[in-house]
Amino acid sequence: MGGLLAVCDVHEGINFGFRVDPETGISERSLDLHRNFARTAEYAIENRVDLFVVGGDLFDRTHVSPSFRELVRRDVIEPLGRAGIKTWVVAGNHDQPRQWSRGTSLDDLRGYPHVKVFREPTVKEAVIDGKTVTFLILPYLHPEHIADRVRERLGEEVPREQTFELGRRMLKEWMRRRVEEAKGEHVLMLGHYYVEGAKVRSTAYPEVLPGEFSFTLDMIPSVVELAIFGHIHLHQVLGDRVVYVGAPERVDWGERGDPKGFVTYSPGEGWSFHPLPTRPMVKVEVDATGGDPTGQVMEALQQGLRDALVRLEIQLEEGQRELLDEALIAERLSEAFHYELSLSYTDRERISLEEFTLDPLRLFEEYVKLNYGDHTRLEDILSEGEAILREVLS
Repeated sequence: MGGLLAVCDVHEGINFGFRVDPETGISERSLDLHRNFARTAEYAIENRVDLFVVGGDLFDRTHVSPSFRELVRRDVIEPLGRAGIKTWVVAGNHDQPRQWSRGTSLDDLRGYPHVKVFREPTVKEAVIDGKTVTFLILPYLHPEHIADRVRERLGEEVPREQTFELGRRMLKEWMRRRVEEAKGEHVLMLGHYYVEGAKVRSTAYPEVLPGEFSFTLDMIPSVVELAIFGHIHLHQVLGDRVVYVGAPERVDWGERGDPKGFVTYSPGEGWSFHPLPTRPMVKVEVDATGGDPTGQVMEALQQGLRDALVRLEIQLEEGQRELLDEALIAERLSEAFHYELSLSYTDRERISLEEFTLDPLRLFEEYVKLNYGDHTRLEDILSEGEAILREVLS
């Protein structure tokens, strides 16, 4: 027993626009994500791990509703505390504010003596399975944070195209020096960044946004035994030392084929991936051109749909739309957890149907970040816009 457990990209507080409890305002789909997070805590307690790590994006936004914060405290943080398990929470791009002076929902956790929240690069030691391990902890830094550090170091303005390269050199040098001072028998890294070469999910709501700071494999000191990263939701391994834990549940359709779970590590024994149960996501594509669209769809929707998230994509010819009996299709899909219907037409310009989310709140957030990511009042725009959108949708 013992060791380290790492879970990443939990996204508590994420919004889904379906199966929402009118009293709490929480979607049942959001609770799928939360239940898997709680399962990681249960595993940690049952196996008496030495250290429980959340590797970024515990929360989906810098500020989430009290309901989600209470779920996290009640089902994860407080049980870990009662079990005497140290808990480290690393800030990710979703829960790291762009303005350092602003508070976040992560700050709620600072009052627990067993919890440490990391928002800046830090070196920390911990005893894992009786051995001292030195951790290089690298929370997510927004592009403006990197630019500020480069400017402070050089004492002058730096062209934007040079900022990231200088930032990588500075961070690489910082890690080299800290490793030289390390007293642990083992050295690990905890980070929340895109490492160049990692596979990202196919989605219209990407983890990695244009213009963000990225890592390269050569930045990682050679003495680092294992680098555990969050940010990318697909579980994967880069080289022989970098592992992306992945999210504990599928956040959107771009992850439907990806295994979900958490990682454990023990000095001398290495790391292991532990899968978690996930809600089925079923994509059904029907080419109904030149035939009976309702009959073809009903034939395609035969099995494996109970309690599943279903995305039904139907290709039609112009004039076939009136032949599609949506009421009959809805009846067939009544046992599904939720379904989305997408229609396309062969004689219209075909729009590529990448995996995507239809949640208006997430689409709004994506639009604002892509178009106003450098705005000094970005958090205010997101907060006020979300409040207005919620009022309109309610």
